[in-house]
Amino acid sequence: MRTPVRAVTVTTTAVAFALLVTACGGGQGGGDQAKGRSGESTPSVSATPSAPPRKALTLPELEEAMVGQGDVKGYGVEEGDPGISSAGVIVDQDACKPIADALYSIPHHLAFATAGTMAAEMPRSGGAPGQEDPVTFLTLSSYEGNSADEALSSVKTSASACRNGFTFTVSDEMRRVLTVAPVQLSVGDEALAWRIAFPTGGAPHHATVAVFRKGGTVAVASTTSGAPGGIATPPQALLDAQAAKLS
Repeated sequence: MRTPVRAVTVTTTAVAFALLVTACGGGQGGGDQAKGRSGESTPSVSATPSAPPRKALTLPELEEAMVGQGDVKGYGVEEGDPGISSAGVIVDQDACKPIADALYSIPHHLAFATAGTMAAEMPRSGGAPGQEDPVTFLTLSSYEGNSADEALSSVKTSASACRNGFTFTVSDEMRRVLTVAPVQLSVGDEALAWRIAFPTGGAPHHATVAVFRKGGTVAVASTTSGAPGGIATPPQALLDAQAAKLS
């Protein structure tokens, strides 16, 4: 009999959160250095004249559209999120705020409604997830009009501006990103993804951030793993399944 997902992913959730929040390197932060640096720039995206205005999904509609247990082969899915708000992520460069937020699956501030979940990739042997198996925190956010395009554009601009790294403060500790490198992703109506490198005292550890739009809804997926070197590519099967549920 297969162990319930909630039981087998508790350790995995803790490990993933620890990697994202406490294993990114850097010294202690806070104080004056952490104050007043959470602004972000959001480039405007022109509306397509022929496109009808988009209506934002409500929270119940987002929750209905969210992937759940049994929707993705090879994944266990349960409620969960990193528990970090945008106000809790303080960056050293305003331009890096959108990509720093995306690292914690935090949506753009124009979001109308947001739902979230956590997915743990199951081992190929079919057993329970372990500390080295990839874990993804996924949020779905709905936007009115063309705000979804603006949300996607802001993360794209931020990732490009901060490709050579940045520092940020979260949970009262300063963290450092070494590089933000784009990776290929094809899903939904428009998709972007990056491989994020963190210092760990030895070889860099990697996480991935994937953002895609389906109509007026934007998915933000942050994936990490306890395996040496982390994870190099976004979880395509999970993202495909999520896009299909939004169709």
